[in-house]
Amino acid sequence: MGEEEYERLGKPIFGKVYTYDELLTVVRPTRPAAQTKAAIERHSMPRPDNWPSDTEVDRTSSWVFWLPEGWLQGIRTNPKSGLTLKCYFSPEGKRFWHKKDIEKHLGRQLPKVEIKEKAEEAAPKAYSPGRMRFVTDPDAIPSWPDDSDWLPKDWKVAYRQLPSGLHKCYIPPGVDDGFLYHKDTVLKWLRGEKPTLSPMKNSRPMSEIMKESAERHGRETTGELRPKAKRLRYAVDVDYKASSSLAVVRLPADAAESASTLRDAGAQSSQETAESAQEIHSLLLARGFEQPTLLAVARRDAEASAVLDAAFGIYFEAPAPFVGRPCYQRVRVVAPSRLVCSGMYLRWNERRQRWQFGALDGERDGVVISTSPDCATPWDVGHQWSVWAADTGEAAQEEA
Repeated sequence: MGEEEYERLGKPIFGKVYTYDELLTVVRPTRPAAQTKAAIERHSMPRPDNWPSDTEVDRTSSWVFWLPEGWLQGIRTNPKSGLTLKCYFSPEGKRFWHKKDIEKHLGRQLPKVEIKEKAEEAAPKAYSPGRMRFVTDPDAIPSWPDDSDWLPKDWKVAYRQLPSGLHKCYIPPGVDDGFLYHKDTVLKWLRGEKPTLSPMKNSRPMSEIMKESAERHGRETTGELRPKAKRLRYAVDVDYKASSSLAVVRLPADAAESASTLRDAGAQSSQETAESAQEIHSLLLARGFEQPTLLAVARRDAEASAVLDAAFGIYFEAPAPFVGRPCYQRVRVVAPSRLVCSGMYLRWNERRQRWQFGALDGERDGVVISTSPDCATPWDVGHQWSVWAADTGEAAQEEA
């Protein structure tokens, strides 16, 4: 199990490809404490008489931890499209679609953090939420998207191995040698735009592709291999435009205090940002992070910039530093209790001696950079930030 088994099986790139029907019946390995009496009972639970005929008890996926005692989780199937949607029922048979609506109905907040049982905490390392996952793991079984209205049931899903773990991919009907990585490309395909499919047969680990490229392009007449020289383009001052639209704020754990801190920094939508940060904080705690440090990169005015739009959001401090300094990665909630990290980092550039937003690559300049030197933390920078403007043509005009 784990990396040893992955290497023994020849480091496959893809896991098993599943249809929607196969995922409804597949037996998923569970952690020792997961097979509770309640889980076993609901597997054979009949549909309550006071439920609508288009809804069945959810017997195939894990139930949300915050569901009140006596409430049930269901799956509603659209009779026309066949698409399914998760829902929740009160003991009286009243249907709800969202947690916030249940809280409003009950007049109280539901738990934000799942209380782990001791038996579950002692589960084998192979089932640890923070482990590195491989397509050969017994539990490497993709789930059908929770908000499944956008994915037709004649598509297939699979996991592809990446250096960081598993990535779900989507396979159109009638296609055997290609796939799409993201929801937005699937929607483009469904609109008839036909984005380019990533090939399955030619997919190989990136390390192998880079090695082959070096061998193909790096030969001298003697036949000796030499490393291919890197062609780096470093940004210069004229590539950036000063901006006061961005505020970096370290957030307290308390949501009300966070909102006040954001308001003091001149951030827009301070209350909404604080509530989002509070939810992310709770989910990180549930995943084993000990008092995670969160930053809000907030908008201070209405300046239009695609680069700034990509930088705004909530960031958490990564467990390991980068070039000896704290490193922060953008994170967001995409579904109830589900977090997704992006490729946008706030980190220290050792070569330039400044904080910057961008890829986690020590040789690259950032898309947003600090212009205040010798700041120990990114929130000490204040409003002294500059945004990469080369993509708008502004830099070229200024240079001319």
